[in-house]
Amino acid sequence: MTDKKDDYEFEEELRTDLDDETPDKPKGIALHTKILIGLLIGVFGGLFVNWKFGGDNANLVWFIENFTRPVGQLFLSLLLMIVVPLVFSSLVVGVAGIGDIRKLGRIGLKSFGYSLVISTISVVIGLGLANTIRPGERISPDVATMLKEKFSGGAKSNIENTISIGAASKSFVGTADKYIVKIDKIANETTQNPEEAKKFAADAKDFSAKAKEFSVEAQASLKNSKTFTSAADSFAKEADKMAARTDILSEVAADFSNETKRFSSDIKKAVASEDTALMSVVKTIVPSNVFNSISGTSPNMLHIMFFALIAGIAITLLPAPVSAPFVNLMDSVFAVTSKIIDMIMKFAPYAVACLIFNNIAQFGLELLQSLAWFVATVLLGLGLHFFGVYSLSVAFLSKINPVEFFKRIRTVIVTAFSTSSSNATLPTALKVSEKNLGVPKEINSFVLTVGATANQNGTALYEGVTVLFLAQLAGFDLSLGQQLMVVYLAILGGIGTAGVPSGSIPFIIGILAMIGIDPALIAIILGVDRILDMCRTTLNVVGDITAATYVARSEGFELLKNTENV
Repeated sequence: MTDKKDDYEFEEELRTDLDDETPDKPKGIALHTKILIGLLIGVFGGLFVNWKFGGDNANLVWFIENFTRPVGQLFLSLLLMIVVPLVFSSLVVGVAGIGDIRKLGRIGLKSFGYSLVISTISVVIGLGLANTIRPGERISPDVATMLKEKFSGGAKSNIENTISIGAASKSFVGTADKYIVKIDKIANETTQNPEEAKKFAADAKDFSAKAKEFSVEAQASLKNSKTFTSAADSFAKEADKMAARTDILSEVAADFSNETKRFSSDIKKAVASEDTALMSVVKTIVPSNVFNSISGTSPNMLHIMFFALIAGIAITLLPAPVSAPFVNLMDSVFAVTSKIIDMIMKFAPYAVACLIFNNIAQFGLELLQSLAWFVATVLLGLGLHFFGVYSLSVAFLSKINPVEFFKRIRTVIVTAFSTSSSNATLPTALKVSEKNLGVPKEINSFVLTVGATANQNGTALYEGVTVLFLAQLAGFDLSLGQQLMVVYLAILGGIGTAGVPSGSIPFIIGILAMIGIDPALIAIILGVDRILDMCRTTLNVVGDITAATYVARSEGFELLKNTENV
């Protein structure tokens, strides 16, 4: 008679498509094959409609905005929806499972040391290729001008929000004025609690006046930013209450609230960047209110991971009878989120087809051909790191056959490539690395959850190549010292960049401004960023898994033991 726990684990193996190596595989086509089919359908479908109708065709744009983009966004949102409970529960359970605080310290140091070395290698590869191939000198000025004009709108938005709060405040004031007109009109016409609507309209006008006053001050100084962000946060809460109404005011209030929160967040980030280096580190890692870090539209994963880490450490210092109920709860949360992952991934092939179709249909091969040298340099660097550095790492440090390693994580590779998000791929990575590679949950949970934000080798390589490419394009020859600074900043960027699509763009803009290059040049690479984002995200996620296997092997665990005879 088998143990109940063994029965549960066996049943779980049979039910998940993510376990590619189970003896009794799910019937039908394997999940990773379905995703690959969806990806190919998206590519060829996008190329066909781009060739047949053109990327600017009104009917095509309508189809994308009303069908394929919502479907793709639904998939991303579903995955991102469970990231917070998954990260928190898995990290708490993982740290608690390690038990010994000294062992936790060893695992943390090994993970950090591995990430630092591998990230440094990736940036050096990128800069070496950029200096050898010099892609920025291989694109004609006419093409560069055309690309800059074509993508100037997207670049402007990024630059305003990342570099200049003064400019962004002007944009926000204009946006606020538009909302005020709408709110005032609705307040005078609505029959649903008109007194409440008129009061909100008056409050909105008062807040708009404060925004205009702050906009004038922000051109010279951000010294009064705390007062304004406090007023912005209060107004956003009031607008959120209005969003509970059932008339059209609810929609306008919700949109105004989101714009206000975004602008307030941009101001806080700008102020934080003016802090000393140590203060900036403290604010970046340690949350003052973890619930605020969770509740935002884009949760602060570093804050959440720090809190989970502290909670896990506290559990190891408490008697088992006291901590057991909480650990069991977190274990249940982790099991529930894992099951949700299985459910969501059934939808992946269709979502992947839509995500790929959106980009290919609008841009086709035109942009890719224009930026061929830049794209080739990035892909060559990513390929060398992926097949070279990672293969050497898993062969010599993790003692795994590289071919077997890549075969067992192919579902993760396809998911990372299609979503362009380390955070969205995290659920799949956790599942596959445990089931297919045999990485223990306590190590898996710690290394992969931290790595999704702090170990992004592909992003570091991409940032280094992109900065040199744009510098060459601008005729700006970086000295050795400046390139070393780019290495340093790119490594930090790999740690601090959000694990979401195009999360590295704001950081690249910051580096360009810092070394005196026109940030508007970022417009040139925005069109191909999504395609390259897919590739570098794959590198990021696989790098996290190589780190997990290295740490597990160094701690004496036997890998592949659950599936070695399959």
